[in-house]
Amino acid sequence: MPEPNLQLVGLGLLVVAFTRLALNPWVITAYGRTGTPIWNWYLYAYGIVSACLLLGGWLLAPPRHQVRGGDVRPLLFSLGTLLAFALVNIEIADSFSPPGAQLTLNFSGNFAQDMTYSLAWAVFAFVLLAIGFKLRNTATRYAGMGLLVITLIKLFLHDLWRLGGLYRIGSLVGLAVVLIVVSFIYQRFLSSEAMREKPAAS
Repeated sequence: MPEPNLQLVGLGLLVVAFTRLALNPWVITAYGRTGTPIWNWYLYAYGIVSACLLLGGWLLAPPRHQVRGGDVRPLLFSLGTLLAFALVNIEIADSFSPPGAQLTLNFSGNFAQDMTYSLAWAVFAFVLLAIGFKLRNTATRYAGMGLLVITLIKLFLHDLWRLGGLYRIGSLVGLAVVLIVVSFIYQRFLSSEAMREKPAAS
């Protein structure tokens, strides 16, 4: 049904749903630890809203991507990605919070919790990079690369310095290998994409 008012109402409801979950401190402070890692109400509440935001951006494909004269797909995709990232961090916090305690997003807790955050951020960044390369979307690639850089800074300046001498050296060597592999993959994809764009431009 090509009704612009329905699109506007749907967009407003999606933005309100994002705001209620992402910008509402009571979601974190008013509830204690669920006691069930991953399979809890955070997963379906945040997961469903995030999926709806991403699905809304996918459904608003051209030529119906204009709402009141503006392209709202980047907004919906961005909000859905941010909410999914918030869900990852909340699930980690819920898993490491003491039983019966208030849920706290502690990024300087024990070593296992710190490394779990870093690994989850790295996986999330690689997913964004893969989607960006697959869809040839520059913004998604930059977002993934930015998150990966933040993760590496956190690893280098915070996580690894809590290790002993030999473990720290081994971790730094492993980190260097990961950086080399990421730079090789990134350069390979970018060079192949540039080669594909040259014949199209000519």
